[in-house]
Amino acid sequence: MTTILNKKILLSLGTLVFVGAVALGATGAFFSDTETSTGNTFTAGAIDLGVDNESYYNGVLNQGTSWELDWDLSDETPRQLFNFLDLKPGDWGEDTISLHVKNNDSYLCADVTLTSNEDNDQTEPEIDDGDLVANNGPQTNDGELASHLRFVWWADDGDNVLEDNETPIHNNVPLGSGTVALADSQTNIWGDLNGTLPGNGPLPGASTRYIAKAWCFGALTTNPLSQDGLGTTSPRTPANSTGGVACNGADETNITQTDSVTLDVAFRAVQSRNNTSFVCSAPTQGEQRPRVGALLSAYDAPTCNVTVSGSGSIQTAVGNAEDGDVVCVDSTYNGSGDSAAIRIENAGVTLAATVRGVDLFDPIVLSASNVTVTGFDGVIGQAESPAEQAAFYLDNDADLSEISFNTVTGGTGAAILTETGAALGGGLIANNVLGGATQGIYTNPHTGVFVIEYNDIDNNAAGIGGLMGAIVRNNEFEHTVAGSEAIGVDSTHDANPATVSFNNFLGGTKLNTYGPIAGDVDAEDNFWGPSGGAAQTGGSDEVDFTPEEVSAFLHN
Repeated sequence: MTTILNKKILLSLGTLVFVGAVALGATGAFFSDTETSTGNTFTAGAIDLGVDNESYYNGVLNQGTSWELDWDLSDETPRQLFNFLDLKPGDWGEDTISLHVKNNDSYLCADVTLTSNEDNDQTEPEIDDGDLVANNGPQTNDGELASHLRFVWWADDGDNVLEDNETPIHNNVPLGSGTVALADSQTNIWGDLNGTLPGNGPLPGASTRYIAKAWCFGALTTNPLSQDGLGTTSPRTPANSTGGVACNGADETNITQTDSVTLDVAFRAVQSRNNTSFVCSAPTQGEQRPRVGALLSAYDAPTCNVTVSGSGSIQTAVGNAEDGDVVCVDSTYNGSGDSAAIRIENAGVTLAATVRGVDLFDPIVLSASNVTVTGFDGVIGQAESPAEQAAFYLDNDADLSEISFNTVTGGTGAAILTETGAALGGGLIANNVLGGATQGIYTNPHTGVFVIEYNDIDNNAAGIGGLMGAIVRNNEFEHTVAGSEAIGVDSTHDANPATVSFNNFLGGTKLNTYGPIAGDVDAEDNFWGPSGGAAQTGGSDEVDFTPEEVSAFLHN
């Protein structure tokens, strides 16, 4: 697996009536700058992207949106590409953005996001031009300005002028969102690979490239000037020309009055070495460091078909429910209407708390397909036989179940347990806090594959026992006892390959194997620390721990 060095400069832009604050930030590389062994130093490469901007507004240098950025990114002064508060039809602007790649050859991508297009208020002329809703009241959040601004972008030589050898990337387009490849494995707008456009491939390290943009509040036309040499300045004539681009606002009306637009622009630099097939696309989690752990605050109670309150019976309600029904339990439920483990035996039923954290007084047994249990504070007790102690128990036919947004904070047994030998078709265990139990999750031999993600699994004797081919990702394991077991892999149980990735193993928690296992475990890209590190006990080479993360993932 290739580790990607990534550096991102985010420019939160103002409006064209261009209003709003601008933040400047950067994501760190995926690994540290220096690793040291005794007597030897290994210094990792750097991907550092610097951005400067030279901005003209109606032909005059605009100091407010012209700036230089230090290489070390220590300058946190807000930066804006646009900040124009009183646009009139026919107004125009031009910017030349210089992108500096330091040290390493890098791909470059640009991400443009339209964050608002507001109507704000309506003047009488705007209303007269037809900006009304059907009931003759003012529209809200329905601005027209974005569609009346036209843009052209091109690969520039640094002189702020569109010339006849510079091909526009986007020509006469409205303001919108999207990702543009400036230089990746398929595209290079500057033609770095073979010296002629379009070219492809990364920018060389220690190099500078220029991208220019011009905007017009009205009708935009391009009139490229004759090439006059790298870095020189062509005359800006006539008065309404940026140099190769002209703007005409004669056809604009009053409909855009008081409207405002905000947008963000991000420039991303990504290493090219060992990354030969990289293509710019919309940012995904894989391009950013993922987060881990439960996000209980994201719980959103569903619409209920029936609600159990006070001394009511959950068992009665789920027994009468049909496929697709949602049985809710509110915070007044006191448990007196149920006296044993509650069994959900009808397919497609959801059991949900009306607010996250409603107490359960008995275990829940999922014994039908497509059942969801979500939003509760569970309790470990006898689910079936005396040996089957759990808060949430998955019976033989609980295929494609979901257990989510629940907490279990102590007890002898497992917070979540599957039946031995069950022909389970897999399921989802997500956004739970499971702690203080004998096992947070124990999966007995079964046939399906479980996805276990975004959970906090803390201070259990064993966090997860018996993987059985599960996909374990984006969880945080922690224990106050160093060397405790986050995951235990038993040769008797684990015949299927499992994947354990993008997790935090804190407090010295380990992944332990007990003898050779038939199904190998891919445990790459986890953080093992801060004082522990990956460990395999009792097995041989069945677990692949490398590469490892050198810093913890942020918690949700």
